[in-house]
Amino acid sequence: MNNISWQDIRKVIIDFLQQRLANNSSYKSELTKLEKAKQAGDQKAVNESQQKMSELSKRFDFENWMEDAATRRLFWISICHHSSKAIHSSSLGDNVNNFTITKPNEQQYVSSSTPTHLVADSSGNAAGLDIFSLLNQCINGDKTLLELIIDDHPAVLKALSDDEQKAAIYLANFKKVIFNDFEKPKADELNKQLYWPNSEESYLSQQEDNYRLLVPLHPTSLCNVVYQKVQTRFSEENKKAREQRRLKGAEHQPYFTFHELAVVKLGGSNPQGVSQLTSNQGGRNFLLPSMPPKFERSRFPSISLNKKNVFDHSLQYFCRFGFRLLFDMVAAPKNVVEERDNRKDAFAVILTLLLKFARNIQTSMPAGWSRDYSLPMSQKLWLDPNRAELEDEENFKHQYEQGDWLGELELDFASWIQKALKKKFKNIETQFSDVEYREWCREFHAAVKASQRRKEGIF
Repeated sequence: MNNISWQDIRKVIIDFLQQRLANNSSYKSELTKLEKAKQAGDQKAVNESQQKMSELSKRFDFENWMEDAATRRLFWISICHHSSKAIHSSSLGDNVNNFTITKPNEQQYVSSSTPTHLVADSSGNAAGLDIFSLLNQCINGDKTLLELIIDDHPAVLKALSDDEQKAAIYLANFKKVIFNDFEKPKADELNKQLYWPNSEESYLSQQEDNYRLLVPLHPTSLCNVVYQKVQTRFSEENKKAREQRRLKGAEHQPYFTFHELAVVKLGGSNPQGVSQLTSNQGGRNFLLPSMPPKFERSRFPSISLNKKNVFDHSLQYFCRFGFRLLFDMVAAPKNVVEERDNRKDAFAVILTLLLKFARNIQTSMPAGWSRDYSLPMSQKLWLDPNRAELEDEENFKHQYEQGDWLGELELDFASWIQKALKKKFKNIETQFSDVEYREWCREFHAAVKASQRRKEGIF
């Protein structure tokens, strides 16, 4: 970059102006008239066309154009990364760019400071956008004039004018526009505004005048990055890669594809009224899907570190179909035979679901997971049996083989059933006897022993 001279920058500016002149519609029209006049031998028409072309050429003379552009028309535009007009095309609020913002070392969110290179945008009077085009001209295929001004390259000053005093004024004006050098940033009544409390305390206490007024702007440059990335799906390389995926034996290459895109158009029939990048995009901005994620939640209850008993409301909900049968049996008119069969069916459902829950914990959790958990030892021995096979777990293995934990577990199960029934039937809670309590213990004991035999391959 240091090899760039002021002559290199001046040449790029002059070439740009010559190109602008050649593409000027009035100049092209007069050039056509001139050729026809020469062919017709109409010297008067030739002189008139030459006079008009000369006057047009003076407008694109280097010194003339620079003075008009850098002292007058420059202030008709705003160079930005975030646009106010994209919020509302009639907004007169200030735009903002990131040229003077230091990028954070660590980023948790995607923002305009995320891309390593962010293209600048411009909005304002269309009659001044040619200045923005000049700033985007590359010097020696290296950096743009805009980047050289931002980097305060020493060759820029002399390149802007042969008059040192004028050159200094031009450069100061360019920097004023580029670096958002406005004394009082302004919003517009068409801008959206958010009142943001400065702290949680000020929000809860509803303190007056303790907030920041935020004015969201459209991240036009960041949206252009997304737009360009999405557009790669139409590139020849991407098309070829997609076609090769269907061919056997062909070398497969990665390709881009985007699903569930939406498009919002800004600026209506005149997207240039919003900004230059918006105009380049035909007003189109792609919206990526922003639906909430779909979490695959396990149908089994989870066990937290602080849980002190697995026999709780969440496990009852998991076994709700069995409990529904049990509640219906208690509420129904008494018939000894039916009552016995219905109770048997209800407990069969509860115990089946309960053992499925235990089996899921035993197989999905790593051996020894219960070490840091707050569950009673009897429940740890039931749900983490593989811990007995680990080193330094001789005491755990001894307790498991001794089998006393099953008796404690039976009491937990029976208390769980009794608590659920008493909560459901408060008017008859005294009718649930010790005989039933002991029966619940026996049924649970038999079910757990049977599941252990199946696990050990006895059946």
